[in-house]
Amino acid sequence: MNEREIVLRAAAIAALVALVAVLVMGFGVSVPDPTVKLQPGPGPVAEFARASNEYPTEALAFFAADSLFVLSYLFVFAGLYELTKGRGRVLATIGLGAGLLTGLFDATENAHFITYALLVKSGVPLTDPAIIPITILGNLKWLASFATLYAFGLIFPTTGWFNRTLVGLMLIFPIFGVLGVAQPALVDWRGLFFFLGMPLFAWAFWRGRVEP
Repeated sequence: MNEREIVLRAAAIAALVALVAVLVMGFGVSVPDPTVKLQPGPGPVAEFARASNEYPTEALAFFAADSLFVLSYLFVFAGLYELTKGRGRVLATIGLGAGLLTGLFDATENAHFITYALLVKSGVPLTDPAIIPITILGNLKWLASFATLYAFGLIFPTTGWFNRTLVGLMLIFPIFGVLGVAQPALVDWRGLFFFLGMPLFAWAFWRGRVEP
């Protein structure tokens, strides 16, 4: 097995692991109060801090899965780079670079919530969360992820229904994503892409090729 095959096999496995992590975050970790979000968005301090203060164990489980997701999608982006670098190295490099930034912003955002939950479990309640910096990190994370899939989607081949489906998902994701900036109600739907996209990425990597 050569280096390319190793990278693509690893990316295929990582895509499936990422899917499992998303499923755990979406359905495997929950709290009794449906109004509480384990990864809250901007809002009043009391609401933002509820998950950390009232459900620190569940918050840590959620962000453990999210951390696995971050690690896994970095390998997925490496697989996309391996598949597309021969068709357009500049855009493929932009995609990979933006993907690495996505992971950095995402991990830093997660680190805040993990630290808050650990402090609460140690007897230190959360009273002054860094809402603005966390929100900025979240926005940068999403923007970098839009750039990643935008770049790879532009150079991925469109031959065959499978490739066209994957390209469509990659290009719809940033369009839908930026609409969420103007319509925050759409933000929660961004994760739907990963339910649909990760199995397709896994199959593309396992095939180990794209048609020119």
